[in-house]
Amino acid sequence: MNTPAQGNTRIMVGKTCLVTGAARGAGRAIARTLAAHGANVLASDVLPADAEPGFAFRHLDVRNEADWQAAVEDCLQRWQGIDVLVNCAAVLHLGSIEHTSAADLRRLFEVNTLGSFLGIRAVVPVMKNLGGGSIVNIGSVDGLHGQNGLSAYATSKWGLKGLTRCAAMELGRSHIRVNQVCPSDGSGEMFADWSDQLQAAEQDVQAYFERRAMPRPGTLEELADAVLFLASDQSRYCTGTDLVVDGGLTAGHYLPAFNEF
Repeated sequence: MNTPAQGNTRIMVGKTCLVTGAARGAGRAIARTLAAHGANVLASDVLPADAEPGFAFRHLDVRNEADWQAAVEDCLQRWQGIDVLVNCAAVLHLGSIEHTSAADLRRLFEVNTLGSFLGIRAVVPVMKNLGGGSIVNIGSVDGLHGQNGLSAYATSKWGLKGLTRCAAMELGRSHIRVNQVCPSDGSGEMFADWSDQLQAAEQDVQAYFERRAMPRPGTLEELADAVLFLASDQSRYCTGTDLVVDGGLTAGHYLPAFNEF
């Protein structure tokens, strides 16, 4: 479990957070981090999971408007509001355009993009009644640049970037901030269906990490800490922006031989 950073503890006391995709991986890490900093957290997922001492858990299919309304009502009954929404639920597809079906693209759009749209729409009335709030979408570096083999996933994340920008402009005067965190690395479970292919492409995968300014994968805790910043009042003048957590991947390519010139 991630622990509060020294000198930066309990910054979420009194805030209620709804986190999707929190049965495992990044969503679970985010729920733990927010709870560790004092928030009331309702973690949710379409997959089953147990609650933990720091937060509650409920079923939520982000594609289902009735599920969203039930989750909002749950937060209202438990804590009388929602201050933070973290849209973390996501699915992945790896494959060339020729090996990506319309059904593949539709599935990713429905979870990764439409799901976040429905979540924003569900919490906005509550946040407006409370006088404001923070919405944090979990995007991706694949929504910032191009990458072969990721056409469906990147399309859904570029869509999420557009949604983040538009929602920020629309909701800013209601004191609702909308931002996204763009990690370069996710949880291993997302890649489980392609483990054999990734193992065969081990050299390319290693190069993906080594070309960064910081040549290693990012951790789920580092992603969760970025979400914590955007969820908290420490980012109170930030909206419509991308917080990139990628070890310098999108900054450029590191070429070791150039150090010898």
